[in-house]
Amino acid sequence: MSKYIIENADIARHNSMNKISLLVEDNRIAAIRKSFSYYNYIRLNVTPFIMTPTHVMCDIDLPFNHEFSSFKAYFLNHFISKGCTTILTSFKITYEFEFMEKLEERKTSLLCSPLDYTLGLMSPAHLIKPEVIRICKRNKVPVIWISMDDITVFKSVKWGWIKGLLYDYPITFVPFFTTKLDKKEKIKHLKIWQKTMKTEKIPHFSEEIQQKVPLPLDQLKKIGIYPHRGNFLSGGEISYNLYMKNDDYPLSDGSSFHYESHVLKCTMNRGKYNYLNDQSYFYPGAGKELRIQTPGFFTS
Repeated sequence: MSKYIIENADIARHNSMNKISLLVEDNRIAAIRKSFSYYNYIRLNVTPFIMTPTHVMCDIDLPFNHEFSSFKAYFLNHFISKGCTTILTSFKITYEFEFMEKLEERKTSLLCSPLDYTLGLMSPAHLIKPEVIRICKRNKVPVIWISMDDITVFKSVKWGWIKGLLYDYPITFVPFFTTKLDKKEKIKHLKIWQKTMKTEKIPHFSEEIQQKVPLPLDQLKKIGIYPHRGNFLSGGEISYNLYMKNDDYPLSDGSSFHYESHVLKCTMNRGKYNYLNDQSYFYPGAGKELRIQTPGFFTS
């Protein structure tokens, strides 16, 4: 089908429900309207379903160097079966000079990825220096995770210098913990993080990013993944999830969609089925890097 219409779709996005129709040409959305009454194309009836953009999920510990069968099983179980088509993941450095080596190593590890990916940097706090920020900007790295285990080291970061480098590429900073601090200590460190980031006016997330669950719209916007993912756009790729409607969780205009309460029946990604009727499909090497040209462009 080079041209067809997805008709009267109940679309859940941005915490709202809308009924729209999409004209699809060569696996791209040619137009979005209320209806295409006078078009004589094949029509795809999705009335029994709720349609959503495919999910973006974060996995900072995506495995390295797994044998292919393990690599495949990991993607099928954690992402493809859950309607995810894009992964936010990381590469880690211990020393500044490792940056390019570790970045290329991570990219190489994802050559067989069936899903698209965006890469962020995981770094100890003492490496948050102007040169590291510059190399992140040159390589379009939109996220930096900072270890918050040692709060003394975090407090030594020269945020005034860092802020001055973010004017044309506002990298988002995210806290993470490599050790299991007790709950009281972790809350204390996060409060210091939040106060510092707000005072210095640094783009940031207040908490750690939840792993292997769909990222919310505000996080996608801040990182710059939205509107490239998490949206339906004229001219964009045709990628979507179909969830079976659940009479126990009726939806109306203005209500929020909770994917956990509905059964995923189909994931279409760039014209191919990633998931259909309880069957996951793995296309090695189909994924590509989603490079973020302008983080935070759509944030208010």
